[in-house]
Amino acid sequence: MIAALQHAASRRRHLPHHLGCLTALSIALAACAAPGAGTNPNLGWLEASSPKSLEVERAQYRHTVHFATDQADLTAVEQERLLTFLQTVAPTRQDTMMIEGHADERAADLYNLELASRRITSVGDFLREHGVDGIALHASAFGERVPAAEGSDPASWQQNRRVVVVLERHLVELPPCPDWSRESGLDYSNLPGSNFGCATQTNLGLMVANPGDLVRGRKLAPASGIHAAEGIVRYRTGNVVELQEEELGN
Repeated sequence: MIAALQHAASRRRHLPHHLGCLTALSIALAACAAPGAGTNPNLGWLEASSPKSLEVERAQYRHTVHFATDQADLTAVEQERLLTFLQTVAPTRQDTMMIEGHADERAADLYNLELASRRITSVGDFLREHGVDGIALHASAFGERVPAAEGSDPASWQQNRRVVVVLERHLVELPPCPDWSRESGLDYSNLPGSNFGCATQTNLGLMVANPGDLVRGRKLAPASGIHAAEGIVRYRTGNVVELQEEELGN
């Protein structure tokens, strides 16, 4: 009986110590939990900042060249306007240019197509003469007829006597960097920093020669079969070209 009472007293003496350890452990775990600010109220987790990426958009620049009825030659006024357009958009080899030809409303369909084709040729030759030879030109002769209003409204006729020059190019938009919206110090939520990826994406956007490559890669050019076969022959005959060692200065 005395031994049982002594054992119970001993357990009561150690009980506060165990409670103290549990309390300290609870406080430590609470300190490691994600902070309440910025968390999802339903799930209780901290939302990470969106990954940095480049945005690529396709832009179009349009210019209309007007012609006289039944004519396919560029007037001096239209030549000056077209030159101003080229100087403004400054075409490069990464751009694509389309020439859309239209004809007169009063003519027949076959005549419209032939006239639209001659007008496209006139505009295309002018563009090539002024430095657009390295850009891919795509031509389309629609020959479509926009109905003219009663009394031969000049505005309606003008819609048909035209060639539309459309220049397309891809523009890259850099991510919003630097981004220090979240503290860069100790983070118990173990999330990537808000500025993570800024340097890589920004440098890529600034150095890319053709932003269109970020949308879709280019097609592989035809390879040289002779060059590839000669490499296999050298490998099989043991005549592999040795790599040259570079000498680094002190």
